[in-house]
Amino acid sequence: MFSRKSVRPILFLILGATIITEIVALSPSSLEEESIPQPKQIDPATLIPKNQEPTLAPGIPIDRVADYNVENFRYVSVQNKVKQWKIVADKANLYHDIDLVHARRVKVQIYDTDDQITEVTGSEAKYFLGKRDLEMYGNVKTVFPDGFVLHSEYMRYKPNESQIYIPTKHYVQGDNKAATKSDKSNPTDADDESPSTQSQSPSTSSEGRFEFTSYGLNYNMKKGLINLLKTAHVIFYNGSEVTIIDSDKCHINRNTKIAHFTMYPNRPIKKRFVYISQETLFTKARWAVLNYASLNKDVVQYLTAYDDVFIKELGNHKSLRYATSGKAEFNQPLNLIVLTQLPQVYQDADTVTGDIILLHRDTDVVEVEHSNAYTEGDGT
Repeated sequence: MFSRKSVRPILFLILGATIITEIVALSPSSLEEESIPQPKQIDPATLIPKNQEPTLAPGIPIDRVADYNVENFRYVSVQNKVKQWKIVADKANLYHDIDLVHARRVKVQIYDTDDQITEVTGSEAKYFLGKRDLEMYGNVKTVFPDGFVLHSEYMRYKPNESQIYIPTKHYVQGDNKAATKSDKSNPTDADDESPSTQSQSPSTSSEGRFEFTSYGLNYNMKKGLINLLKTAHVIFYNGSEVTIIDSDKCHINRNTKIAHFTMYPNRPIKKRFVYISQETLFTKARWAVLNYASLNKDVVQYLTAYDDVFIKELGNHKSLRYATSGKAEFNQPLNLIVLTQLPQVYQDADTVTGDIILLHRDTDVVEVEHSNAYTEGDGT
């Protein structure tokens, strides 16, 4: 009988010859007792770079290793054989299972149907390969082909609608100054197209200069429509005249050069006013329309205020005047204000009413058509 712990030689006598054979018996216990080295498992957390850059874009799986890490990233988005945008970035991470691309220090060229390019730069870009929408984060600067510029901390581009969207939680600044050349400090390559070298849309020289701030923005690039969504503050420069308009919302049509200013309907009635400020004039009304094509000589009534209009003159006038009406039209070339819809003008102790009242601001003359009342105070 074999021992479970030992190995012994056994002698076989075959045909008178002595053959010595050594049989080694391996018991199961010897297999159990010998240790077999196991491969060490690598903690995925050790592959994540230490002290990595802060991430502004939400939804990035920063606690795992990206499937691909690309330096000097280049990518062109194409739909139906039409280029939508081109991305150039210092580096990008691709997460294959969720089709997510996250890029840093980014320049994006957005192509429109007229082969013009809108250039966007920012700290980060994020997009899903199947959804097409592009989001930009951190120091986002958007330069349109005609020189219109937006500054914000976030921007979303929707190619199917040719729309740029910024939600109301983000502060936006914009202006229509001269076109800005590409920032050479941003990553680029030799064949990148630049807004300063491509064909441009019609010059903005036919429109007066303006700038604005707001919280939130919608811009339909194809139609040239800008919607300022909250706390709109717009400054228009019309020659030497500077007009500042504050409203809840503002709708700007860059094709017709018309801007509409309105208030939220749920505001209390006493606070539901658009405010219009100039150097020597203050106006408030329920809503207003501005034609800012200042270099167009055909523009006469460049500003019109509607409903519960109140106008007060400021500065060193011979006598202080204020007026009320249902409608007020401001004629800049003649420095004239035309009041209609139950207009009234108050000057010192005098009150003038009529069907139409004209305020000649250069001469302080009040002209009344179809006057129906005039009262003169007694000075007491």
